[in-house]
Amino acid sequence: MKRVFLSLFSSPESLLQVMSQQEIIEAVEDGDRIIIDQDGNASVNYKSNEVRQDFLRHVNALKRA
Repeated sequence: MKRVFLSLFSSPESLLQVMSQQEIIEAVEDGDRIIIDQDGNASVNYKSNEVRQDFLRHVNALKRA
């Protein structure tokens, strides 16, 4: 998680660093919100509690609208 956090505040090239399959698995287990694979595809980690809370917050906002 620390590595991802630091990469957000460094150069864009670092943000798009290639992640191995093992790093992706660890990122999912650590609860990282966004995962970028070897091809540069970004994915949302639906197993992250923060992502689930954000999703529920958006759904509830739409229900109230």
